[in-house]
Amino acid sequence: MSKLIEIKNLCYTAENGIAIFENVDAAFYEGEKVGIIGALGSGKATLTRLLLGLEKPQMGRVYLFDKDIESLKRPELDRMRQEIGVVFENAAVISNLKVIENVMLPLQYHANLASDSIMERAFFLLSRMGYEGDIWTLPGPLPSRTKKIIVLARAMALDPVIMIYDRLLQGFDSYQSLQLLGFIDEFHKSRNDRLSIMLANDERDLKDVRLDRILRIENRRIV
Repeated sequence: MSKLIEIKNLCYTAENGIAIFENVDAAFYEGEKVGIIGALGSGKATLTRLLLGLEKPQMGRVYLFDKDIESLKRPELDRMRQEIGVVFENAAVISNLKVIENVMLPLQYHANLASDSIMERAFFLLSRMGYEGDIWTLPGPLPSRTKKIIVLARAMALDPVIMIYDRLLQGFDSYQSLQLLGFIDEFHKSRNDRLSIMLANDERDLKDVRLDRILRIENRRIV
C-alpha cells in the first residue's frame, strides 16, 4: 500500500506556548480506515490543520502524496487540498448559500461538469445521506446534525482520496449514526485507494465503525 500521509518528527507549539505535539511520527496508507482518539483539547483539530497546511510545525515534516507540503507553492497546495474532504465538528456551512448551493460549490469551482450534472450530484449526495428538507432553504436555522449532513455531502462532492471526519456522529441518535456509517463505508469502498480518518474523543464514539486500526493522541504523541 502506498503512503498517502506521512508525519516525521513533528513538533508543534500553540501561540500560547503550550506544546501540542512532540516528536510525532505516523503514516497513513491508501485503502485504510483509521480511528484517531484523543481527549478534548489533545490536538485533533490542530492535526487536521497541519495536514491541510493551514498550520506549520516548528519542527518536522508533513508529507501528502509523497510531497512535503511546506515546499509547495500555493496553487499546488490548493490543488492537493481538493483531494482531501474534511467534515469539521462545528459543521461549517456557508450561511448565505442555500443548502444545495453549499454542496454544489466545490463542483462549480473545481469540476469540469455541466450545471445539470453538478446539481444532480449534489442532490444525490444529500438524498443518500437522508436529507429530507428544502434544498433551497438557507442552512443557518437548521439543526446542527442537519448542517453536518450538508457539510458531509459537500466534502464528498469532488470524490476526494482522503476523508477526515471530526467527531462525525456527535448529535446523531443510534439509528441516524448507523445510517451515516453505512454510507461512509460505501463511499470509502468506492475507491480502492481511499483513506478515511475518523477523529473522536473516546473509543466508545467509534464502537460501530469498522476500522483497520486505532491510534491515540497521548502525551503529545500519536501512538
